[in-house]
Amino acid sequence: MDIRHLEEFLALSRNLNYTVAAQEAHVARPTLSEHIAELEAELGCLLFAKHDGRLALTPIGKKFVRTAESLVEQVSEIVSEYRSLQGNFLPVRIAATNLPWLESLIHRAKGILASGNPRKIVEVISTAGAASTVGALFDGSNDIVVSGCKSWDAAEAPPMPQGISGFRLQAEPIMLLVTEGNPLFSKSEPCARDLDGSTILLPPDIYDGYMRDGVVDRFREYGADVSLRSLTFGDHFEYFSHGFDKECGVVPTTLVPRFGIDRRRECRAFELVDLKLSTVFYVMYRDEFTEDETARLFVGALRKGASEGV
Repeated sequence: MDIRHLEEFLALSRNLNYTVAAQEAHVARPTLSEHIAELEAELGCLLFAKHDGRLALTPIGKKFVRTAESLVEQVSEIVSEYRSLQGNFLPVRIAATNLPWLESLIHRAKGILASGNPRKIVEVISTAGAASTVGALFDGSNDIVVSGCKSWDAAEAPPMPQGISGFRLQAEPIMLLVTEGNPLFSKSEPCARDLDGSTILLPPDIYDGYMRDGVVDRFREYGADVSLRSLTFGDHFEYFSHGFDKECGVVPTTLVPRFGIDRRRECRAFELVDLKLSTVFYVMYRDEFTEDETARLFVGALRKGASEGV
C-alpha cells in the first residue's frame, strides 16, 4: 500500500472532487483516478460512489478515512524519527568483560547522554568472548575496551599506544584461585613464597598484560619463582570451570560471587598476606572513534560516570 495513494485518498475524501483533490495532491487528474482505482482493488471494496451525479464516500470509504489518517500519521512519525537519527545514532561495540560495574557505568553514561542530548542514541553491542584488549581496537572488532594493568603501590596510568586514548575506570583486587587438589587449598595464610615453583594459568586476553606488568619479577622479589602460562578458553565460564589442582588461577573479586566461586566447596579464592595483586582498569578507544560527535559525547558521559564512581 503506497502512502502517497493514502494521502491522495484523503485529499479526495475531503474535497469529493477529482479536479480539486488532484490539485491539492499535486498529481494529474487521470493519475489520481488511477491511484484510487488501485487502492480500491487492493482493498477489494469501493471507497467512493456517485449519488445523483455527485461523488460521495461509501460507508466503507468513511471507515477507511480513519484508518488512512492513522496510517499516514504513523508513517510520518516513523520518517521523522529516522531522519532525526542521521548523525545522532551510534552503534558501539564493547567486549563483554563480565565486570558488573562496567555494565553499571554504561547504563549511567547512556542516561547522562540522554539528559543532555535527548536526540543522541547509543546502541551498545556486546561482543562475545574474551576480547577486551588493545588489539581488539586496532583490528576494529571493538570500539571501546576495558583493559587493565597491575598496580604496584598505586602506579601511575600506563602510557597509551599511539592512536589510543583512555581514562582510569576502577581498581580491582585480584585473588588467586585453586581447587581442592592444590597444596595451597588448605594453607591457612598463604604468602608469595608459598607459590615458589608454581604456574599461574591465565586466559589469553590477560596473559600479555601480566607479562608486560612484570608479575613474574614482582613474585621473585618476594622469594617465589613462578611462571605464567596461557590456555585458550572460550569464555569466563570455561576458565572458572577448569581444575586448578596443579596450577593457580586468578579471579577479580567482583567475579567471585558472580560465578559462584564462593559457594563452590571445591574452590578457594584468596589473597596473599604479603603481596596484594590489584588491577587498575582503563576505558580505552581509538582517537578516530571520537571524531564522530555522538561517540565523543558518549565517551564524555563514560568519563563523567567513572569520575562519579561506580
